[in-house]
Amino acid sequence: MKNSPPSLRRRLFWVIAGTLAVVWTAAAGWIFVALRAEVNGVLDAKLVESANLVQNLWHGATAPDPGRQNPMQGAGGTTLTEGLACQVWSLNGQLLSRSDGAPQNPLSQTPSGFSEATARNERWRVYAAPANGEAPRVVVGERLAIRDGLANRIAAGLTLPFLLGLPALALAISFAVRRGLKPLQAAARRVENLTPDAVEPLGGSDKSPGEVAPLLAAIDRLLGRLRETLARERRFLGDAAHQLRTPLAALKTQAQVALDSPQPEQREHALHQLVAGADRTDRLVYQLLTLARLDESGQFPKEPVDLRGVITRAREVLAGQAKEARIRLETSLPEDPVIVQGSSEALESLLTNLIHNAIRYGRRDGRVRMRLNSNPPSLEVEDNGPGLAPEERERALARFYRGNQSTGQGSGLGLPIAARVAELHDGFLEMGEGAEGTGLRVTVWFPNV
Repeated sequence: MKNSPPSLRRRLFWVIAGTLAVVWTAAAGWIFVALRAEVNGVLDAKLVESANLVQNLWHGATAPDPGRQNPMQGAGGTTLTEGLACQVWSLNGQLLSRSDGAPQNPLSQTPSGFSEATARNERWRVYAAPANGEAPRVVVGERLAIRDGLANRIAAGLTLPFLLGLPALALAISFAVRRGLKPLQAAARRVENLTPDAVEPLGGSDKSPGEVAPLLAAIDRLLGRLRETLARERRFLGDAAHQLRTPLAALKTQAQVALDSPQPEQREHALHQLVAGADRTDRLVYQLLTLARLDESGQFPKEPVDLRGVITRAREVLAGQAKEARIRLETSLPEDPVIVQGSSEALESLLTNLIHNAIRYGRRDGRVRMRLNSNPPSLEVEDNGPGLAPEERERALARFYRGNQSTGQGSGLGLPIAARVAELHDGFLEMGEGAEGTGLRVTVWFPNV
């Protein structure tokens, strides 16, 4: 059985409820302790007041008279105050009088002030008022059991509502968390209703809480990237279907000719055309995939690349094609390294596409010149073919565009690939006439490192 995923609502509830329960319980405990201390203070004041009252009443009598009513007793001989005991002592330590609940032995040996004592197996809180002139020493005590019971009942009566309120507080927190998470639930429903064919931004409304708005904005950015990816895929499929239809049909035709031809020479010619068409189709597919990969990546892991090595490797790759076309490859390289930040593989793709175009559209028995400049870094590829008219140069950067001088064998992707690689390296591509007033010169500029 799979464990249920962690619930944000449950986590928020327990964090908030747990924190408030700890604070609430700590506050109730503090109130309980503070109230007990306050009640004990009031009861201590009561002891002082009782001792002073008895001392004043005793001081008003001229002499002890056994027949006179005990000032510590009320009418009918009842105890002065329930739970209290009082003793009156002479200066020489003789017990002059005591209340009904007071023991015979001294409640406290302390001359004056508060103390606690044990008498008749009970704990007492005792206050001793010292003798003052003709007033005797008065000791008043209160049983701690009664005292603590009273203090606990008063404190509990005030703190118990705090504890009983915790369940109600938990319900309120649960309701508040559920209400607070409603914008997330609404956003989840909107995301769930999205379809790949109709990907529209969520567009967080002004009513969205500040905590939810960044999430909606992040989802919008993700959906934007998804739309771009879907658009690139559709464009790639459309381009591939459109561009491959003609070469595949030509391959089929040449294969059919080779099958049906009775003459060996005609069959061999058809097979050569079939191989050449396959090569063109292979290059077209490679260029389509390269362009799709460039559109998809958007950036490269940057590393230092020496452009001299890029030119050397590109020349080695295309040397056979140039020889077959009877075109001379010339290079002009500086002695010192020319470093740019970028991808060696992508830069080689840029240069091979430019050289391939120059060989394809260059003049037979002509030349293709590659020049590398260092400040600022730039690559030049120049041929002495028919070139491009100024009004065609901008259109030549569009995908699948073939100029007026096209032989019909190109795909129209070489320059767009080169321009895209330059853009991803923070550079740009520029076209102009060759140095001799003929042909096409393509310059790719890079930023200084």
